[in-house]
Amino acid sequence: MTGACTRTLLGCVLILLLAAGMRPQTSTPGAPNQSAEAATATVPAQAKAQEQEQKPAPVYESATVLKSITRLVVVDVVATEKDGAVTDLKQDDFTVLEDGKEQKVRVFNFQQPHAKAPGAVAVAASKPPENVYSNAARFSASSSLNILLLDALNTNLPHQAYVRDQMIRYLEKMPEGQPVAVYMLSTKLTLLQDFTDDPAVLKKVAKGIKSHMSPLLDNPAGGPDAELLPAGLVDAGLVPAQMLSAMQSFEQERVAFQTDLRLTYTLNALTSIARALSGYPGRKNLIWISEAFPLSIDPNMELTGDSFAGTRNYGPQIAEAADSLIDAQIAMYPIDARGLVPLSMFEASNSGRDRFGRSMARPGRMATAVSAESAQLQSVHGAMQEMADRTGGRAFYNTNGIDASIRKSIDDGSTYYTLAYYPENKNWNGKFRKIHIKVNRSGVKLRYRLGYYAVDPTLFAEKNQKQQDSAFALALSPDSPIATGLPFNALVIPPAEAAPKTVRVNFGVDPHAISFERLPDGLQHATLECTVEAFSAKGKLVRGELTTVKAALKPDTFSQVMQDTFPCQQAIDLEPGNYYLRLGVRDSRTGLIGTTNAKVVVASAAPAKP
Repeated sequence: MTGACTRTLLGCVLILLLAAGMRPQTSTPGAPNQSAEAATATVPAQAKAQEQEQKPAPVYESATVLKSITRLVVVDVVATEKDGAVTDLKQDDFTVLEDGKEQKVRVFNFQQPHAKAPGAVAVAASKPPENVYSNAARFSASSSLNILLLDALNTNLPHQAYVRDQMIRYLEKMPEGQPVAVYMLSTKLTLLQDFTDDPAVLKKVAKGIKSHMSPLLDNPAGGPDAELLPAGLVDAGLVPAQMLSAMQSFEQERVAFQTDLRLTYTLNALTSIARALSGYPGRKNLIWISEAFPLSIDPNMELTGDSFAGTRNYGPQIAEAADSLIDAQIAMYPIDARGLVPLSMFEASNSGRDRFGRSMARPGRMATAVSAESAQLQSVHGAMQEMADRTGGRAFYNTNGIDASIRKSIDDGSTYYTLAYYPENKNWNGKFRKIHIKVNRSGVKLRYRLGYYAVDPTLFAEKNQKQQDSAFALALSPDSPIATGLPFNALVIPPAEAAPKTVRVNFGVDPHAISFERLPDGLQHATLECTVEAFSAKGKLVRGELTTVKAALKPDTFSQVMQDTFPCQQAIDLEPGNYYLRLGVRDSRTGLIGTTNAKVVVASAAPAKP
């Protein structure tokens, strides 16, 4: 940590809390019981301040402007022609339109990987001080960062094995200067490898990947689906029509509920990745290799009695998840793990019967089954395309070359132009605003995000308490990656003799990432939550404590804080033992979150002297 508070952090906290008008309020959150292995991470103590114009909307132009918010909208543009990427365009070649109205480009630059790029490097090479932890972004790259998300939740075992082989195949010819991180999604999100551009390290990780059997797929091991009724029973008239209709409706609802869970797990994982990468400047390419989930469910191809059974439309949830990726400057590159998908009706393993044991040879049944399966596949590919289009990426399906798709995704997202503008329309009404970019050269194709939601970023506090608590709880889960949206350093102080069970954590939060508001009283107001959750060695939540700091800073104190850190202190009482700590901070106005992992040992009290 830097500044005066490095030497006497506890003193700074106490002085500022008393002198700067900060009112801490402490409470114990009612966190749900979690069972997961909490991984510790040693991170540099020095937080690297990110320039505001490098971050996607929302960005605060000035913390001292009275109730004035200026959003810098950042748009990454990939320009290609038939021979590949276009690298010689200038700012004057582009025209940016928002809802049809031209916008003035304030920021323009071009990024591409260099032939001998050093790749990802640590921001701070020095070893952090003892007991100091940080969530500062630890890597920088010559152009963009790449994330491989291997999806075992939505992918069966044979296709997982195929993806692993294709990934190894890509790594054998991986170019230099393209840092990659690897995540695995099952019922929880796991970081297998942080950013590195060393193919040997990544290949070792790929070879060590173990397949996971998804509990939310009907047939996670692959092969034909199980039949629910004995063959020929329905065709022989031995099952009443009313009973068959009830079974069909139940089956449709079961599949829909199962898909609901898959979608929830997946979109939560994507949101967690967005939080983890929001503190990293520049473009990030998220390569999601999966069988995915449908954009919508319309299971009534057979016209059962209940025309609404199992019907779903996931468009709004997908749009919300895509918006969180957009805010973190992440472009989505979905790849269908199945490759070129044949119709199951014509596979050698097909029995010629449906799930209810009915023969497909009966008039109309085969056509209906083929139509339903084709519609389902199109809906899955539609969801992939929707995520790619909304974030400015590209979807790959109906191709067996997964290794080539990975290579194209990284190449596509590593050469791009960044354009940024302040919207002329200052009415933050929450509506979606379409972005359209034109280039004055024929034959050039552009790819960029479709737009953004014009939401006032300070309206997070108006969301209901359940939404706020759910977002924070997800970020604080040990299964979630470290969130970098609100950078901070934290000094963990073990118990002292005077308080043998009390662990104290002194937070120093980057004040430039906090939303301050100057009110008529002339003071700068902000509200920050700091929390500490303690987990046992087995990952069981033992205790959690939360403090809310409400600051009202005088101008001179505000200037001092802006030059150093915003302090917050949290204490937690623990019995003797070894603990993993999940440290978290949140801006109550904007919802920006920062988290990191720490550890502490609480020693047994020494026996009293006779």
